Amino acid sequence: MSETESQAAPFPAPPVLKAGAELAGQLCSICQTTVIAGESVVACPCCALPFHSECWDENRGCSAYGCKAAPPTIKPKQDAQPLSNAWGDEKPCPKCNKKIKAQALKCRFCGAVFGSRDVISKEEYASREYEGNEYAAARNKVMLLFFLSVAGCIAPLGVILVGILISHKELMGIDYRRLSPTLKALLWCAFGVGLSLILMMILLAAFDS
Repeated sequence: MSETESQAAPFPAPPVLKAGAELAGQLCSICQTTVIAGESVVACPCCALPFHSECWDENRGCSAYGCKAAPPTIKPKQDAQPLSNAWGDEKPCPKCNKKIKAQALKCRFCGAVFGSRDVISKEEYASREYEGNEYAAARNKVMLLFFLSVAGCIAPLGVILVGILISHKELMGIDYRRLSPTLKALLWCAFGVGLSLILMMILLAAFDS
């Protein structure tokens, strides 16, 4: 028999009385207010504590801890637990789709690295932001493209490379989708500044001629 089945049903309601002089001024331990003469009250049949009748009904019994007239405590039914990632379980690698240990942070087949032990989809893996050494490498390449785009006469080359990266999403081992918002903003800044420099050079050449 379960714990909830073994507990007693709510205690039968005691008779409702009008509070007299002997109960007036006592405290209802459910609502924590004083009983006033003439109010509808009940007395617990087990421990004799006084309660407002509506408080007794709302609480479904006595509020005293351990009293036999206290309402049964029913534990909420727990939802089924999801499959655990305990040692011995497996998950698919989001890059090569081969089975690896559920606790693995790196695929032993393709070398893919994950930031979490949770199962992630291929789409989530492909669009995750760079972290650690990968972030440092991507940041350095983005900085190189930025300097190329603002470096005077070679600005056209830098602008072309940045444009290819933004439009095609991949270039020089950089995945644009995985860049942090800061690095993406730096690329767009490089693209805008580079275009401005190219336009200035075209205008200067036109005036000189």
